[in-house]
Amino acid sequence: MRKFRWISAVAVLIFVATALPVQAATIPAAAETTDKQVGSLTPTVVSRLEKAVQELIGSKTAFQFDDVTDMGKTWIVEGGLEDGTATLQTEYNKEKNRVDSTTIRYKISSLGKAMNAPLKTKVLNSAKAFDSKRPLQFEAFWRVKSPYQSNKPSNYWVFWGAGEQASSLYVDVDRSNAITINADYALKRVDPLILNRAMNTFKRVSGQPIKVQHASRYKDEAKGLSYWSFEDANEASEVKISAVTGKVLAVSTYGVDWNDDADFKKTFASPKYTASEALKLVKPKAQMLFNINLTGYKVKVQGNQYTFYKQQKGTDSIVAKVNKKGTFYAYSLHSSVGKM
Repeated sequence: MRKFRWISAVAVLIFVATALPVQAATIPAAAETTDKQVGSLTPTVVSRLEKAVQELIGSKTAFQFDDVTDMGKTWIVEGGLEDGTATLQTEYNKEKNRVDSTTIRYKISSLGKAMNAPLKTKVLNSAKAFDSKRPLQFEAFWRVKSPYQSNKPSNYWVFWGAGEQASSLYVDVDRSNAITINADYALKRVDPLILNRAMNTFKRVSGQPIKVQHASRYKDEAKGLSYWSFEDANEASEVKISAVTGKVLAVSTYGVDWNDDADFKKTFASPKYTASEALKLVKPKAQMLFNINLTGYKVKVQGNQYTFYKQQKGTDSIVAKVNKKGTFYAYSLHSSVGKM
């Protein structure tokens, strides 16, 4: 069968207080790879691979392994379900003698067969509710498990969007099937009021116009997170705006002016500003960006990060970051109830 050169479940942070994996990363060209026959693997290895696959598809679903590629430290073992509804890939770590990741890549037409009815309904309803004007549509879905990765989710379903609107929907199996969704939008499809608010927010922080080039929307149903994200061409500056209230939640402009970790630690070994100095500098921005008066707030400093807070229950806090020049280049609102 045709070999797929992809590895799944490599995770990165993409949003406030959450992380989502990046799948389908192309395997980099190795110095030397060797194709092997499945029969060349030991019975123990094959048994572990089979167990990992069966855990995701069920023991009654027939499948087969077809190809093995020796990548040096790992074996990439590929195959498919015998009914033709999906291909599969497992990554076996030779040094640690374990299955590091398993991915079942389904055709969208097999949704009813691969997923139980209640979860299928939940997924389709979430996709429809995400955008009432343009419900999400999917062209494929995967079942993935990478138990040893540090970022989450590591055990999930992921649906890939079709058409011009790149999107993904994740079902976190380890988090009671919690659903998170992310979708890109053409700027012409974004509410002009929200888009203008993002551009004005950039200008208020940086003092100069920053052109918005990318727009996306994110939702974590379990955490109650729902916001728009707007970025410049280099993705170095970003504004987050609540998709529910339309209020600014966070803004960051490119302010990194330290050389490396050592320079960072040396620069911010001692606070750049005292509490009163920081309050004086950040107070106008907090009022302008978040409509919050920092009078009576306390300040906690860690590295280049200043947290402005009140010990009064139900009071939101604000986090601001400063660079070597002493410029506050990033501000974020942290809700007392943990929602945006």
